[in-house]
Amino acid sequence: MSEATRAARQSRRIGVLAGIVVAALAISILAWQQGGGGDAVARGHWTADAHCGGCHDVAPTAQPVRRSGVPSFVLLAAGRPSREAVGVFLAAPHPRMPPFQLAPEEQANLAAYIVSLAPARR
Repeated sequence: MSEATRAARQSRRIGVLAGIVVAALAISILAWQQGGGGDAVARGHWTADAHCGGCHDVAPTAQPVRRSGVPSFVLLAAGRPSREAVGVFLAAPHPRMPPFQLAPEEQANLAAYIVSLAPARR
């Protein structure tokens, strides 16, 4: 077998392997975005950090007090709202907040995270 033939076969193998890796990665990303991978609360925490953490204290260990007039997520969860109520709240415009757009799954995940911060019932 010539060197050129070996190089061509090796190149094809690498191409096929790269295609498989890219396809697996794309499937994983789509599954994660659609809620198939990981936990909604964890994804909501990530969304909170990425989109809300600049103004709100989004940490689960935050004190339920206002920081610079902006409520922490722990404070927002203190009334034990339902996921549906938080989802409606997130979908409505907030006059004192900068405009933001979240996909429906991001809103659902963020609602799950906020609800997870509610204090335990006694």
